[in-house]
Amino acid sequence: MSEESESLNEEERSLFRPFTRESFAAIEARIAEENAKKKELQKKKEEGEIVYGDDDDEEGPIADTNLEQGMPLPNRLAQQFPDEMVGVPLEDIDMYYHNKRTFVVISKGKDIFRFSATSAMWLLTPYNSVRRTAINVLIHPLFNFFIICTILSNCMLMITPSTPVIESSEVLFTAIYTFESGVKLMARGFVLECFTYLRDAWNWLDFVVIALAYVTMGIDLGNLAALRTFRVLRALKTVAIIPGLKTIVGAVIESVKNLRDVIILTVFSLSVFALLGLQIYMGVLTQKCVRKFDFNSINWTHQEYADFCANA
Repeated sequence: MSEESESLNEEERSLFRPFTRESFAAIEARIAEENAKKKELQKKKEEGEIVYGDDDDEEGPIADTNLEQGMPLPNRLAQQFPDEMVGVPLEDIDMYYHNKRTFVVISKGKDIFRFSATSAMWLLTPYNSVRRTAINVLIHPLFNFFIICTILSNCMLMITPSTPVIESSEVLFTAIYTFESGVKLMARGFVLECFTYLRDAWNWLDFVVIALAYVTMGIDLGNLAALRTFRVLRALKTVAIIPGLKTIVGAVIESVKNLRDVIILTVFSLSVFALLGLQIYMGVLTQKCVRKFDFNSINWTHQEYADFCANA
């Protein structure tokens, strides 16, 4: 019995293998082998040896929804996960990605972070110390806590009356958001590969908010100062930081998509009643009946105006 448990533990631990240059070479070999098979299959189809539409192709593995980016490690694996591998780049634990250039990092909270195995920003390989430091900073719970506190502080200052001190604090908040984006860029890369910075739609919001912050700081917009109102979008940055909140928002968006016909019907019905009320009561509710009106008075004092309002 003990031998079986030891073999099971060894099997579970074998899932968590450090991502090395040999691991990347093995991925490249599997990709090359798969491409060769596709070319051979395409050649056979062109020569008529295989008829189009035949189900001769072997179906590949399906992505495990429990092992997606941002999901917590399943309990079965979390119990076997060695603590010394926290923050260490590992070979992908989902068989769906066995022939894709990816690797995973497990955080201290046992959350899954998936990264592209290609060079970030065309310079930082997965083995680069700068990129590994950025990954460790990105997945650390204190980093997320610091960003959330920054966002909440920024929101509190935005609802207070504007003062020179509050306006100058925008430089500090913009610098913190820029630092956050810089960490993500060094850890993930920019946009070309999967799981990079701009491949996440929530990071588009970060990019736009930071760009508008620098535009409003560096350019005198004059009448276009209304762009400063886009600062309120910073509150939505918390969705990208908290994985559970991102899941809830995604579910709400999917629900709204399924209710699109009901929403269209509701808006149409409200529009009809709004137009009906506008035609019936247009200008009527702005009028007031008084017992006596002095047509000779033009400039009223405050007391005379108060008496007029009380003359209803």
